[in-house]
Amino acid sequence: MASSSREQYFVLTGFSGEPTRGSCTVLSFDRAGRWQRALRTVGKWWGLAFLCVFIPVAHFVLVPTFLALGLYQFTQRLGTSELTLKARGTCPDCGVEQALEVAPHWRVPQQVACTECHRGLKLSL
Repeated sequence: MASSSREQYFVLTGFSGEPTRGSCTVLSFDRAGRWQRALRTVGKWWGLAFLCVFIPVAHFVLVPTFLALGLYQFTQRLGTSELTLKARGTCPDCGVEQALEVAPHWRVPQQVACTECHRGLKLSL
């Protein structure tokens, strides 16, 4: 799988105080890497669907569900060119340095929440 990673720096703004800086690792996938991830994922879901064929009664629900989830995950992973990992930053309101829960698909701006003071923060470049 051909992928590369880069360190992306961002600014966190809150309700009070000066904006602070943070960083995250952004994993980028080329076209071949996206196809590999997508095919591997659909293979796992469809493999589960095949195994569920042998479960009496439950297979009426499990097999179509796993087939549909496989297609959904396939389209999601095929369309994901960048993935966000390990975001860290300092809350401008309470000053606590922490791991941030950001959206897996890298996009800016986005809203995040401080895990300490629970205030909403805006992540921007």
